[in-house]
Amino acid sequence: MKFFALAFSCLLFFSMPANANDADTFSAMVALANKGDAEAQYHVGMMYNNGIGTQQDRRQAFEWFQKSAASNDPLGAYKLGCYYDGQGAGVVESNADQALKYKLVAAEAGYSLAQHDVANLYDRRENPEEALKWWKRAGDQGYPGALFSLSRSYFAGKGTPRDASLAYAYFKLSQIPPKKNVNEMASTLSEPELKNAEKMVSEWKPQVTALTLKAKGGIRAAEEHLKTAKN
Repeated sequence: MKFFALAFSCLLFFSMPANANDADTFSAMVALANKGDAEAQYHVGMMYNNGIGTQQDRRQAFEWFQKSAASNDPLGAYKLGCYYDGQGAGVVESNADQALKYKLVAAEAGYSLAQHDVANLYDRRENPEEALKWWKRAGDQGYPGALFSLSRSYFAGKGTPRDASLAYAYFKLSQIPPKKNVNEMASTLSEPELKNAEKMVSEWKPQVTALTLKAKGGIRAAEEHLKTAKN
């Protein structure tokens, strides 16, 4: 059975295109962040990180992520972890221990991408049991890369007893091509195993957390935070 390597890490971006209101949003967010609002500090960091409403300035972004993480915002901690995990080239030296420390904050708070990244960090440290645990949490939210990694783990028996039926189910749930691999895996299962695996697939529903939804909200989430802060 062949698997295809995938790279999913630190892909947290604002999802909405820039518009004329971004500069106003940035100014208002900075004002709120300067009052110590942890989530606003994270959003300011993201706007500097991506050049939304202001010139891109990754050094400024890093400083705001530091402030946000220090104020216990999990998404700020995640982005700080990303900078220590290689995204901060030219700003801060990579540090695997710091990357894991800060990404764990967001993973434990329920952010699916952080959970996936933490699993990868544990996998690099040859701790397959911890990797499997965090891939499972991210997979439960429907994160494709985590579902794919779960499939590989169960197929190889890495960090868990080998289970071809679960490997098939997770691979199918990941919806990662090519489809022929799904058919190949199905052909290795007995009829009862395949029936149980298909039952799992048909009944499975992702349980996405509020934090994951907020992270995906991007600039929209930033604007919503401003509205909430005014009330």
